[in-house]
Amino acid sequence: MHQLIKNLKHNFFQPNKEAKPPYLAGKMRFFILLSLLLGHVYADNKTTLFDFRFWTSPERTRIVIDTEPNVRFSINGQKNQVVLKIKNAKLLNRTYKKLFYQDQRIRKTHVKRDKNTLTLTFKTAKNYHLKSYTLKPNNRYRHHRLVVDLMDKKSTTIKSRVTPNKQSSKVKNTTKIILIDAGHGGEDSGAIGYRHSKEKYITLKIGKKLAKKINQTLGMKAVLTRRGDYYVGLTKRIRIAQANHASLFISIHADSVKRIGARGASVYTLSERGGSTKFARDLEKSQNTVYQFGTSETLIKDDQYLNKILWDFSRKDRDIQSQKLGFKILKRMGKIGYLHKKTPQKAGFVVLKTPFIPSVLVETAFISNPEDEKRLNNSKQQDKITNAIYQGILDYYK
Repeated sequence: MHQLIKNLKHNFFQPNKEAKPPYLAGKMRFFILLSLLLGHVYADNKTTLFDFRFWTSPERTRIVIDTEPNVRFSINGQKNQVVLKIKNAKLLNRTYKKLFYQDQRIRKTHVKRDKNTLTLTFKTAKNYHLKSYTLKPNNRYRHHRLVVDLMDKKSTTIKSRVTPNKQSSKVKNTTKIILIDAGHGGEDSGAIGYRHSKEKYITLKIGKKLAKKINQTLGMKAVLTRRGDYYVGLTKRIRIAQANHASLFISIHADSVKRIGARGASVYTLSERGGSTKFARDLEKSQNTVYQFGTSETLIKDDQYLNKILWDFSRKDRDIQSQKLGFKILKRMGKIGYLHKKTPQKAGFVVLKTPFIPSVLVETAFISNPEDEKRLNNSKQQDKITNAIYQGILDYYK
């Protein structure tokens, strides 16, 4: 378009000593043509809203809108409502139908267009903290994204500090707390299987089954990092373990690689230096990077809290206990299916950087392998995987 206008200028405005009234007529025609062209460009230059997605967690409701670059918007919270205004927005039919989402925070949605502004009004249960930002495309999301968070002002879901008392001390001394971390969730689907299964659903099902078995065991209690389809930050999963005085940390995942022939289970423990093999290093990149909103939660060097965690976890006894737990789980997993690796592997997974807690990441199978994927989606096979991890935990405590 810019080149076309440049050419028009060149053709119509070249100096011409012999120019007469027809030159002026040509100049007038240029302005008319230019006005028509620009009018057409600006008429079509709308910001298309390609898709809407909503995610509900115990602490927030997240709205994700797939847009074109340079979306212009404003957002403000009023009494029991959130008003989002998007300039020059174009709604797709399939997008419009997804707007009317309801959960514990959003009660009703109104859509209104005023000239070039699209106004979305979300009627809410109460007032919330608002956070909004935009993200660029990445290798998982091809559109730019506008993200809006409605966050509870006072969250009691996770206590950053637990006040010790006689009762809590007694529970801590008599009950073993097992932190079950179901990998991924929400926008972060995890690996996508050969038949399009999503890792986040499989890990949650196995995680819930494992928590149920543990909670039925005398002297043991399970805590889940998530109970539904929502995302929990990697470092936040560590803090959940701390707040609950966890004695073990079990993170559940399902491998995925380009080679569909790869199959079987494996277990990983923490390595400060990164993966012990190229496969482990590639895997830790995918697990440590959060593709959900284009942000990366790899360990932040300036985060003194997490650096202290690394220092504590680097102690030899922590590594020994995690390796011991890994061996016990692998031995049980080997009785129900093929093992990809017969010994625990090492990798720098963020979720394994839990202080003072033996931690393992269990890759239950390869979701990228058709047979493994079928097995991971089978309820009876999930029960077998769950029982193998559970028995491995019991063996560790013995």
